[in-house]
Amino acid sequence: MEMVRINVDFNNCDHEGRVRLNTMGATQSLNLSRVVLRNGLEVELECGDVFPVQGIVEYSESEHIWVARFDLNDLRDKSG
Repeated sequence: MEMVRINVDFNNCDHEGRVRLNTMGATQSLNLSRVVLRNGLEVELECGDVFPVQGIVEYSESEHIWVARFDLNDLRDKSG
């Protein structure tokens, strides 16, 4: 099964550095893929000119939304 790609905004992170999955782009990606989010789900996070990075979905109890944990060191610009 192919890993689900979610369009995210890496500027929309919570206090723990996890990217929130509540933006319009993320919602559209999730609706198209018809994936059901669950803790521990591995996904690819993509945003504009940044190479996709692997993320792990988690539920944020404090914000009551889904987020994805990723390694900030994996973010690389596609242009160079």
